[in-house]
Amino acid sequence: MAMAGRHPAGMRPRDERAHPVVQHAIDQGYVGTDRPYPVRGFPTWQIANEARKSINNAARHLGVACSSRSADHIIAEPDGTFTVHFRLYAKNQARAYIASQTGGDPSKLAYNPFRRASKRVIGDDGNVL
Repeated sequence: MAMAGRHPAGMRPRDERAHPVVQHAIDQGYVGTDRPYPVRGFPTWQIANEARKSINNAARHLGVACSSRSADHIIAEPDGTFTVHFRLYAKNQARAYIASQTGGDPSKLAYNPFRRASKRVIGDDGNVL
């Protein structure tokens, strides 16, 4: 049976679960303030991490940059629940921050989309090139 010609990930519905949360943060003026927006009450770290990923996707969908790219933004609370903190920035503000961190040198980026792949060291036959 032939597939539809699209990648399976492209056939999944878009994750919009966190859109109301990110939209609320935007409406409350959190964009560009460097204030963390807390989302409290997650029962497990895994659920909080899933929410962090959903928040990051929602921010991208809504056209803002989000600081919750790493699991460091998940905080364990004394009551056993977990809180996700995120910050929102305008895209130009985020680009300027990255440029200031690297001094404009693309080789210092954590991920450089312009870097060429390393040359192969092993050929198809298993011999060292």
